[in-house]
Amino acid sequence: MPVDLFLLFLSIVAGATLQVGVGVGFSIVVAPIMMVLLGTATAVPVLLMLNTLVSAAAIDTKILSTGRPLIKNAILGCLAGIVLGLLVYPYLSERVVLALTATLLLIGVVSTLAPMKSNISMFKYKAVSGFSGLATVWAATPGPLMMFGLLAVGRPAQEARKLVQPVALVAYGVAFALHGLTNWQTFASATGLPQFALAAIAGSILGRLIGPKLPQNTITNTIRVISVVACVVLFRRAYLIG
Repeated sequence: MPVDLFLLFLSIVAGATLQVGVGVGFSIVVAPIMMVLLGTATAVPVLLMLNTLVSAAAIDTKILSTGRPLIKNAILGCLAGIVLGLLVYPYLSERVVLALTATLLLIGVVSTLAPMKSNISMFKYKAVSGFSGLATVWAATPGPLMMFGLLAVGRPAQEARKLVQPVALVAYGVAFALHGLTNWQTFASATGLPQFALAAIAGSILGRLIGPKLPQNTITNTIRVISVVACVVLFRRAYLIG
């Protein structure tokens, strides 16, 4: 197996572990190497498919009933963002898409560092979910924005990492389906899809084992670090394209 392909498999396992254990991380860990090896046009739908699989494997059925209002509002906001993102996508260059996604993530990071006197309103929560929908179809990296929204409405990090999974499942699934309708051949031409899926499942199992043992602060700070790394990677790729 070529070294670069082996590194991609390792990144998929690590990304799935983070996604399930912390709530975010899959696309941020996997996207850089996958975009280099497969190209952005192919990598985005593959990332969406794998994220859908990982999110499905991460769902805690108990959270579906206890967190239903938050999940429902996040899904509605996310779907609106996905539709808007797809409408705008054809008019934007890849460089602009990557830069805009990185900017959204950077704003999310800064918002968690600024002191808040109270939790954000449900309207603002839906708006954040809408931005995560934009990031979903543009670069398959909505996770941090979803988590920032849940943390901003006062959800503990351990609860937020579970609440984000059903929202991510719907967002990734819809975005993947819409990408498939517009350009299925690009996705189908990718090699190694079954192996990628197995690596994602293996990482998801590890994440389910590790996640409950992580302290609240560890999850929150890990999300911030992952988001900053994602910003740097996206801005750098946008710069190199230009």
